[in-house]
Amino acid sequence: MAYELPALPYAFNALEPHIDARTMEIHHGKHHQAYINNVNKALEKYPDLASKPIDDLMRGL
Repeated sequence: MAYELPALPYAFNALEPHIDARTMEIHHGKHHQAYINNVNKALEKYPDLASKPIDDLMRGL
């Protein structure tokens, strides 16, 4: 099972004026997506862990 980046439950501009839409797009679409991609790549080496919920993986660190 590969992890997927969930959609935000609000619009990118919903936090303005505190956080602008472009910052949200970059953080969610680039940074957060990179974290998801990296954990999926790391789990390719450990197929027995790939089916675990992310909470279980984090607790085991």
